[in-house]
Amino acid sequence: MNNEGKNNGTKEDPELEGRTIAPLGQILEAYPIFEGESGERKYRVHFYGYDASYLLRLFDESSFASKKAEFEALHRMQSISVHCSRPIAMGQWEAGRLYFQLLSYIEGENAVRALPEASKPQQLRVGIQAGEELRRIGGYDAPEELEPWAERYRRCATRTLARIESANGLPDCARAAVRKVKSGLALVDDRPSVFRHGRYLPSNLIVKSGRLAGVVGFGHFDWGDPVYEFAMLGSCGRNLSPVFCTGQILGYHGGQEPEAEFWKLYSLYAASGALSLIAHALDETPEKLDEAIACLERLARDHEGFSEDSPSWFGAL
Repeated sequence: MNNEGKNNGTKEDPELEGRTIAPLGQILEAYPIFEGESGERKYRVHFYGYDASYLLRLFDESSFASKKAEFEALHRMQSISVHCSRPIAMGQWEAGRLYFQLLSYIEGENAVRALPEASKPQQLRVGIQAGEELRRIGGYDAPEELEPWAERYRRCATRTLARIESANGLPDCARAAVRKVKSGLALVDDRPSVFRHGRYLPSNLIVKSGRLAGVVGFGHFDWGDPVYEFAMLGSCGRNLSPVFCTGQILGYHGGQEPEAEFWKLYSLYAASGALSLIAHALDETPEKLDEAIACLERLARDHEGFSEDSPSWFGAL
């Protein structure tokens, strides 16, 4: 198994064998990883004289800036003891063509695959560990020159609300979600702005032997309210395992049930996140519109038509 997606084959790639990458030396074996983001080639590689596996990414120049930012973010995460891939090397692979990024490899499988096979106590434990990691990830304040989170969030939310209100044929719960977001915008005033993973979803959490082995997928990191990391939990995690989701919230709060302020922000961000999925589907991916609407409808049921801040699944162990 691997930390970027399922490896659909075990055939070695002889093209990479014998290539040298400092400081580890020559590649002994290279196995392609077929899932993940498009626009890059990924391999699980082994080097002469080393027992461990490593993750090698190859990408073109257009991705270099974002990959460099991710590489630096991983260095930052290492300094605050986040369990994630260790950045090892990055540079030009072929003159004028390809660049590479070499990271340590996290053994296990992502939580989307692991949790359905796990017992409820294991699901809860992985969730608690995920919440603890998320707390550590938010350990860096945003750069002072960055625009305040409230201004960035309001601008994005206002754009989403306008798109939803201009659309025809959406269910009643969309209007309820719009009202929820409009009534809660004042909550974001003076919220902290810290480092955010950006896509803290089960697909980016690696599980091994019933425990969280590490976090991957830092390529979409951002800065903002740490509670916003939970925006997609009720839509992307709840269907997979409400027990895991409960654990993540408890782990983030040191094992305690959150205060009312958290739930108000959580429900605001969950509603606006679901509306964003619909707005994106309307404009970019119409084939995913039904799925986005189903997500919003499920969220509305969990929050009693958005009249309740905490979801019905929380604590249902």
